[in-house]
This record gives sequence, structure tokens and C-alpha cells, in this order.
Amino acid sequence: MVAYPKILLVEDDEDDVFMTKGYLDDSFGKSYFFEHASNVPDALNRANECAYDVFLVDYRLGADNGIDFVRSINQDLKLMVPVILLTGQNDREIDIRAMEAGATDYLVKQNIDAHSLERAIRYSIKQKQSEEHIQFLAYHDALTSLPNRALLLDRLKSTLARFTRNQHHSALLFLDLDNFKTINDSLGHSVGDSLLIEVTRRLNGATREEDSIFRLGGDEFIILLPEISEISEETAIRAQRVAERIMKSINHPIIVGKEPLHIGTSIGITLFAGSDTATPDTILKHADTAMYEAKAAGKNTARFFQHEMESTVKSKLALENELRKAISENQFELLYQPQVCVNTGKMIGAEALVRWIHPENGMISPVLFIPSAEQSGLIHSLGEIVFRTACKELPNFKDIPRISVNISAKQFHAPDFVKKIECILNECDASPENLELELTESAMLADIEDTAVKMKKFRDMGFTFALDDFGTGYSSLTYLKKLPFDVLKIDRSFITDIIESPEHAGIATAVIALGKALNLSIVGEGVETADHLQFLKNEGANSAQGYYISRPISATDLIAWHNQRVAC
Repeated sequence: MVAYPKILLVEDDEDDVFMTKGYLDDSFGKSYFFEHASNVPDALNRANECAYDVFLVDYRLGADNGIDFVRSINQDLKLMVPVILLTGQNDREIDIRAMEAGATDYLVKQNIDAHSLERAIRYSIKQKQSEEHIQFLAYHDALTSLPNRALLLDRLKSTLARFTRNQHHSALLFLDLDNFKTINDSLGHSVGDSLLIEVTRRLNGATREEDSIFRLGGDEFIILLPEISEISEETAIRAQRVAERIMKSINHPIIVGKEPLHIGTSIGITLFAGSDTATPDTILKHADTAMYEAKAAGKNTARFFQHEMESTVKSKLALENELRKAISENQFELLYQPQVCVNTGKMIGAEALVRWIHPENGMISPVLFIPSAEQSGLIHSLGEIVFRTACKELPNFKDIPRISVNISAKQFHAPDFVKKIECILNECDASPENLELELTESAMLADIEDTAVKMKKFRDMGFTFALDDFGTGYSSLTYLKKLPFDVLKIDRSFITDIIESPEHAGIATAVIALGKALNLSIVGEGVETADHLQFLKNEGANSAQGYYISRPISATDLIAWHNQRVAC
């Protein structure tokens, strides 16, 4: 109950006004605000100008009646203010009509006294406050108090409806925080919640009063910039400036407890106007698509939606559907790329590489379908197919020391990954002593503790480990020393220009020296010329693989290739 209620009495009988005012004085003393209107038009004007806590309305008001006022308050002005109807007769039909129009209570004047009137007022105000709270919860996020998705769609509908009267462009910004999941998982949800509250405060500081901020859930936020300009270029510039202001604000360290946390945000922007036929869902989808483009561009940046993106998205979805079918039908085969000793040319192993043999389109490059598998979550099923196939073919490679199998970060950090590998080994009766698991830096850095625990379990089984694409990420030497890797693979991007680029040559030399210091075997990938191979030999690398040595070949051809090398 409010401490100092504001009450408007709508009554055309002076005696009743005097009587009601006396009851209010007895109930509230001087702790209330009172105004009086004698007709419905005057009462509605006052209601539109002043924020009242309750209306007391006589049923009969000359040519009008109190139910008209109730209906106008609820349907036209849409005020969440309780209305108590006062009448001189005890009529059940009037009671029902009043409740249907939206009145919160119905009192017969002959039965009113100070106590009953006070009780009705306090109950009605409390009931409306409860309704307001329930409505707030339905349309707002509990943590940040920002409007939620339901209210966003409602606001978008209202914005689109106003387009019938003008052609002003609006903008929608879709924000997704970078690195939030890592912080939330490693430091706990309470830290994550504190971070989201601070982000909300910074978003409010980076936007104008007329802009609207929404939280979709998790670490996703929406900014609606309504009706900026008739010129799309001006709207785009305004949206870009807001995005830059937001990124600058969020990039500052956020202190939670004593920990400075560093995050960024990827922002997708879409423009829409009265000439568009877009729906709220379409607008939101376009902004979401642009946000993923910002993520793909390296995060902590903003990208605008272009209609060309739609065709790209449709192509990606079509590829994903085809990939799903390919996994169910196992349209894959493994090729193997030999690895040889740089000094003797003797084969020391081979890397298993998956190829998709589409029934209509032939061989599809892994450059196309591996990212799709990663993004869609199909990488788990695809990874199982690859590992199972390698295990089934392993008995054919008796004289080949090891077969390397690539493991994605998502696969490796899945909770049941170790169990699945054990099941496949048992199913295929395969020995892990001849299998090497290749991890990338992203897999290693995703969760260091989980990586260390799982690597130990696999080492205890008999697996060896190779760190793939070394030099392209941000590996810490400390992590590398702690984790039980056996092999370090120099990324092909450095080998390609190793002769022409002193910088790449220097990196390769440093990686080889680092590997030696850590007692790791060094493999150079992407060897395409005799000069590449000679460089690796001169610098002390152990082995090499690439087109100069052999293209990826089938299991049968790999055995023949190995036998030919042995014969020579």
C-alpha cells in the first residue's frame, strides 16, 4: 500500500462528495491527496494528466455513467489504476457489468462507512500492485529488469505499425558477449550474474532515453533504435556509432569482487523501414545473422545485415541438412597422408583425413563441411564415424607405427567423450598404442583443467598426443609444459612461405627449438617442395608430411606406398 494515496472522486452530487470526503478524512487523516471531478470528460482529462492511485466513481453521472469511465480507463488510456464503483442501489447486473468493464470493487453507498471505504481502497491498490508485478515479470528479465523477448516483439510490432504514417528507418542491434561462457563456467554463475548487471548499466549509459534495451536471455541483448531518419545511410551511421560506443564501454575491465574481467561483444545490425514487408521475427533473424558474421570476423566487432547474407544462410542450412543425411548414411571415407622421417625418408605414421563422398556432387572439401559440423553440433557424430573407421582399418597397418586422428575441441570436451572412445576401442578390438590423437590449440585452451584430466586418462590407455597447427593461436608455454604432448606440428601456413619469408622461417626455427627443449617430436605440415623438406632437415625437425611426399591416399594405396618405400 502506498503511504500517501492520490484519490480522484468522480461524483456529481455535492452531498455525496461531502460524505465521501468525510469518510476519507476519518480513514487517512491528512495522509492522502484528494481531487474531485463532477463528470466523465473532466475526470478522464485529470486521469491523463495526474498519476492517481485509485478512482472512486459514482455509477450515475448525469448523461454518463461510471461504467463508461471504467471502460475508458482500462481500454483507451490503459491505466493500471484501480476503480471502485459507487452506486445508490444494490443491483447484481450493475455489479457484473462493472467487473466486466474492469472495475476492481463495487460498493453500495448506503452500506459505506469510513472503515469499509478504507478497506476497499487499500485492497484495490494492493491488488493492482500485485497485477502490475505479475505483468512486469511476464515482460521483463528477472536479473536485469530489462524488457524481455515478449516485450521486444510487441515493441517491434508497434514500430512497424507506425510505419504506415512515416517512412523513417529504424535499427536493431543484436549483442552477444564474447567470452562470457568461459567466465560463467569457470568463476560461477554469481560472478556471471554480476557481470550481466554491470553490462546492463553500461548499455544504459551508451544509449539514449528513447532507445530501448532488451535481454533475450543468457548473454544476448537487443538495442532498438526507433525511427532515426528517412535516409538509410544516416540510420546506418547512427547505428554504427551506437555500436562503437557500446563496444568501447564493454571493453573496459569489469571488476567483480577483486577480479578484473575482460569481455567484448559481437554486434549484428539490421535496418528496417516502412517500405519493408518484414515481420518482427524476420528483423530479429536478420540481426542474429549479422551478429554471427561479427563472430566469424574475429569477435568484438559489428556487422550489418546484407540481403546477400540470407542466401548464404540458406546455403549453410541446406549444407547442414545434407550433412545430417550423410552422417546417417555414412557417406564418408578416410584418406591417409603419410608422415616420413626427414633424414631417412622412412614412413613413421600417417594422418587420417575424412572425405565426404556425396552421391550426386562427388567429393566435398572438408573446408566446407567441417565448419558446418562444428557450428551445428554434428561434429560429435562425424567424429565418432572417423575414429571408428580408423580403428576398423588399423589392423591393415601392422607395419605403420602410428595413425593420427584429429579430435575437435567440442568432441574432446564433451562429458562422455572418454567413455565413447573406450566403447569404440572395445567394439573394434583396437589397440590405442598405435593411435595418436591430434588436438588443436583451441581444444587445449577451451578448458585447461578438463584437458589435463582427459589427456591423462587417454595416456593411461596407451594413446599419444600431437598438438596440431601450433603457432596459429595463443598457447602459453606454461600450458604446453603441463600437458603431456608427444608431438608438435608446425602449421602449414608457416611452411608454405618458409623459403621466401624470413619471418615464417624464424617462427618455424623457434618452434623446432621449443620442441627440442620440451623433448617433443616435431612434424612439419604442408611440405610441397624439396626446399621445404631440406629446411626442416637442416633445422632439426623429426618428420614431415605434405604433397611433396604424398597426397592423402586410400588405406589400400597407403599400404602399397609403404611397401614400396620399404622395398627401396
